[in-house]
Amino acid sequence: MRGFLAVAVVIVMAFAPLSSAFAAKVSKDEIEQKLSTQGYAVQDMGPNTLFVRVANYDVRIDIQGPDGDISYRAWLFEVDGKNVSYKVLNQFNNDVKFGRVYIDQDGDVTLQMDRNGAGGASIENIESDFDVFLMLINSFMDHLESQVIA
Repeated sequence: MRGFLAVAVVIVMAFAPLSSAFAAKVSKDEIEQKLSTQGYAVQDMGPNTLFVRVANYDVRIDIQGPDGDISYRAWLFEVDGKNVSYKVLNQFNNDVKFGRVYIDQDGDVTLQMDRNGAGGASIENIESDFDVFLMLINSFMDHLESQVIA
């Protein structure tokens, strides 16, 4: 049994460096096309950036680094950063592990979620991530509302 396990580990290690080479790297154009076909207003803002208009929000999508990491960001301009305590932000950040909310240098409440592209990402992953990010915006707005009521 120990010999079989050793052989399996050697085989996995031998092919591990190749796995990232075969991983999908989604292009900005593919993301733009996918979101446009879903009815979103997508605007090309440069070599690595898209803006997507969803309801009252502009979501910025950045494709960064050699692995094609994806960053989703939305500025919640209807929320006054001066009226949001760090306790409320920290509570949300502690409850939600895949995104974060913060006050940026301009005093705007900003929500951000990132996808590490090192293992590759399919267009379906990006589509799902975008949906999750929109739910994250709604979740934060609900969180804020519950803090005001409480």
